[in-house]
Amino acid sequence: MNFGHHPDPAVDFCVEVDTLEGLVEDVRAGLEKRKPVEDRIFRATMFRVGGDERAVEARKRLLEAESKIGTL
Repeated sequence: MNFGHHPDPAVDFCVEVDTLEGLVEDVRAGLEKRKPVEDRIFRATMFRVGGDERAVEARKRLLEAESKIGTL
């Protein structure tokens, strides 16, 4: 799966999670629409992190971001 940030898939996923964390805060502040961010989060959850430690940690952060947006 490609998010368009970096050629290395694990780094690409990590950057997408960083971006999504910011977008979730923007949704909470009313600066972004919820549905497009939810769609991006869903797409990111489909990424298979494998054994890359950075990607595994990013997966945890992604799930935290997903729970934050779900509480709005």
